Amino acid sequence: MADGTHEPPAAPIPDKQYTVQQSWAALLETVNKYDEDMVKNWKEDIDTLLVFAGLFSAVVTAFAIESYQWLSEDPEDTTIVLLTQISQQLRDPNMNVTRSDSETFHPDASLVLINCFWFLSLILALMSGLLALLCKQWLREHTRDTHTRTVTEALALRQLRRDSLEKWRVPQLVATTPVLLEVALLLFFAGLLDLAWTRNLAVFAICMVAVGLGAGFYIVTAVLPLITNMYTDLHHGRDEILPFCFICPYKSPQALAVYHSSCIILRQLPFLGSYLYRRGFNWWMAVKPPRDWPFNDMRVLNSYAPFDLKVYELRALEWATRMFQDSPSMVPHFKNVVSSLSSLYPSVVMSGVLDYWTLSMWEEFKKEDVQEELSDMWKFQETRRQGLGWYTTVSRSPSIPDPILHSKEGMQMLAFHQYWFHLVENINVEAICDLNDSISRFQKEGHPKTIGLRFFVPFSIASKLWAHPSPDIQQKSLSLIQLYKDSWGAYPGIEEEGDERLAFVAALIRHLKQDYGGHSSILLNSTPGQDFIRFIHDGIIQNRLYQHPKWESDSHKRDMLIDEWIAATRDIDRFASIPRTAVPAQSSIEIVHHVPNENAIPDQENDCVEMGQLGTRPPDP
Repeated sequence: MADGTHEPPAAPIPDKQYTVQQSWAALLETVNKYDEDMVKNWKEDIDTLLVFAGLFSAVVTAFAIESYQWLSEDPEDTTIVLLTQISQQLRDPNMNVTRSDSETFHPDASLVLINCFWFLSLILALMSGLLALLCKQWLREHTRDTHTRTVTEALALRQLRRDSLEKWRVPQLVATTPVLLEVALLLFFAGLLDLAWTRNLAVFAICMVAVGLGAGFYIVTAVLPLITNMYTDLHHGRDEILPFCFICPYKSPQALAVYHSSCIILRQLPFLGSYLYRRGFNWWMAVKPPRDWPFNDMRVLNSYAPFDLKVYELRALEWATRMFQDSPSMVPHFKNVVSSLSSLYPSVVMSGVLDYWTLSMWEEFKKEDVQEELSDMWKFQETRRQGLGWYTTVSRSPSIPDPILHSKEGMQMLAFHQYWFHLVENINVEAICDLNDSISRFQKEGHPKTIGLRFFVPFSIASKLWAHPSPDIQQKSLSLIQLYKDSWGAYPGIEEEGDERLAFVAALIRHLKQDYGGHSSILLNSTPGQDFIRFIHDGIIQNRLYQHPKWESDSHKRDMLIDEWIAATRDIDRFASIPRTAVPAQSSIEIVHHVPNENAIPDQENDCVEMGQLGTRPPDP
């Protein structure tokens, strides 16, 4: 409030009271909706199958009408034989002309096989349609609204029907209908190939390629869910952080049948299981298939979540905010949803959900910042670009393809950040040791090189430790200085586009100038800290970071950065001068930080120089 007083917290809203009858009715409504959705999906599949079965049966019938005639002798051939016999008898009436047994008609084996393929294909297609019709009748009775005396009785009847439906294998029969039609299609293709083989080799080759591609695609889609799921299950538990596990979308009854039958066979090979188990693979989980595809999806969704990092939820929110954040009606809902992510730190939300990976490396975010970004994204971005924020905005981003959460490297980076922020939130001297160990592990696993960043530890972590109220924690946190020295030294020399060193300088300036409630950063009050500042200062001069490059159109931004750096480090002695470039007509003068001088006039500072007085930078030696 304006007068500084605080309103008392609002009393919690009590849960709405429902009668027992209302609760039973709500439960029945939910169960009915679940059943109706399930039956609706089955009916849609059956309707599609009936249409295809009808068209396919018409095609097969056309071929079968022609092919069955090949099983009997051609009447024209019989006429020719009779005319030949009559001609022979007319020439020689005494000749006994009879047809030998060898001339008796016998259809070729290939013709018989072709008819077997096509007639069997037609029968299976019709059986598939018949089974589909029966299933629709059964499902209609399953969902029929029957009058009952009470809601409890209606719920009991619904459950009885569901249990009976599963007991009598109706779901399996529904799944069998498309399999029958697929087998009929394969038989029809087999007949076509056999016919082409007997007629012309070139036609057979062309048909064989086309049918082979189709059959190969069918087989691959039936086997891929088995391979992908078993691979994921085998590696489950081996790595601390699992990659983003995609769900194979080729879900079909035949794929599930292949999955189950393969697992049954593999369980009969104990020597293979023991071999893989000894090498750290999760064999027993891999050979335990899900009962259905929805269960498999939930198993992946609820898999390992390191540091309470719910990656799939974050990815869903990232996509949703990217698509619908411009809709004003959705903004309040996004705010509520993001506020509910209490286990995730604001910087992790900003990077993982709102895609501010660069800013989260250099700035400290609070919950209010997340709400501000959701309220007005453009205003938030424009505000962050002001002043020193320009360099933290245009700094290098992780070299991971978008969306970053789809990659194992992106998930690992986010998980490590979540863990580091957790340690800093509950910091003590032992936690700093854990932080250093975790950072060392991050380096040993090669993640900095993978993500393409030299500075990979969010600066807000070091900032909180260097300015912590506890002197012990401040002193212990000086170990991070070497990390940032190594990161700085990882750059070969002159400035690169998106150079992280400039963002680090900007973040360090903010850290040094910030008031921490009566105490300052240990970088200003300790010898190692001052040496580190001198190290950065010398690096600015040595690598000419004070010069604005050709891709930075506005030179005033670089001048402002250097001015802010001079102001933030004015109390550090033994500083080398920074060459400056200003108005060409002026002479060159040096900017030297304050050094204690006995002859200095009181209250006069030696480093107070107006920008208009700066001349051109002297030529390099």
